[in-house]
Amino acid sequence: MEAFVFERNGEPTQVLHLSDLPDPLPGPGEALVRILLAPVHPSDLHIMRGRYGRQPSLPASPGIECVAVVEKLGADVAGPPPGTRVVLLNALGTWRQRVVYPAEQLVAVPEDVTDDDAAQAVINPVTAWALTMVEHRLTAADQLTQTAAGSTVARLVLQLAQSEGFRTVNLVRRRAQVEEITRLGGDAVLCTEDEDWPQQLVDATDGGPMTAIDSVAGRVGATLVRTLAPGGRLLVFGALSSHRQTDPAAFEMPIFAPGLIYRSARVEGWFLPRWFDTTPIAQSADAARSILARLANGTLRLPPAVRFKPAEIADALAAADGGVQAGKPLLDFS
Repeated sequence: MEAFVFERNGEPTQVLHLSDLPDPLPGPGEALVRILLAPVHPSDLHIMRGRYGRQPSLPASPGIECVAVVEKLGADVAGPPPGTRVVLLNALGTWRQRVVYPAEQLVAVPEDVTDDDAAQAVINPVTAWALTMVEHRLTAADQLTQTAAGSTVARLVLQLAQSEGFRTVNLVRRRAQVEEITRLGGDAVLCTEDEDWPQQLVDATDGGPMTAIDSVAGRVGATLVRTLAPGGRLLVFGALSSHRQTDPAAFEMPIFAPGLIYRSARVEGWFLPRWFDTTPIAQSADAARSILARLANGTLRLPPAVRFKPAEIADALAAADGGVQAGKPLLDFS
């Protein structure tokens, strides 16, 4: 089978190569799946560069999600049966034609969900679902503040807000994004180009956010912490401010301690692979099924995708690494 492999950390274009490996065989409790499509995420590039929070033992294949078809079951495996389209929970190493995976971590894909959507149904959608519906347990009475409101996860949060009824206060970096995020359903949209955006946020949340999520960190995240209401909770799940940075200070989030102490606010890191590791499989599978059901009925919509053959890997890497994107890059192993 064909598999992308890297033996050392470094720039993806320099360390990644296509290899011919033997097909794996499923053992007890496992399934052999044939991968159809696997996204190219910025996180995959960070894995190859050695900068991600979960690094595989080398040599390894990149790839943290996919849509696949079950080909063969190991001994004493009840399902899903061969021929079933599935997504993989907490996957690592999906840039190859076949993988062996624990059968209990496979979730069947409904017929009405396209391969393109199924391929990107786990990482970003489950992140949005877990942060809002599991961690913050938002209801129609709640309001969520989020940074980087133009990101893929934030746009999914906006869609969940419409279906689940909670309100959103959204922070964007560029003023041109205000109108777009408002059109997508943001209840309040603030631009961090404004010097007084912290006060605007306090006013928009009637005294400060009680529930917030942040994928920027750095100065924006630290300032958001200062605005939290007494007892407020912020989940930090990304650090966009540190991307492409080499200065150690760029990775810091300087939090104002007195305000944190006096308001008894909480700032917590949140990482999807660790959430999968510490959440019962039944619960994480239910989250994935909720996402797939919403994709099937149109309640959730994912960005368009562009498929790349393995021979086009350089173009796929460039698209994921800040290049011009016509859609989410997907490696096509079908």
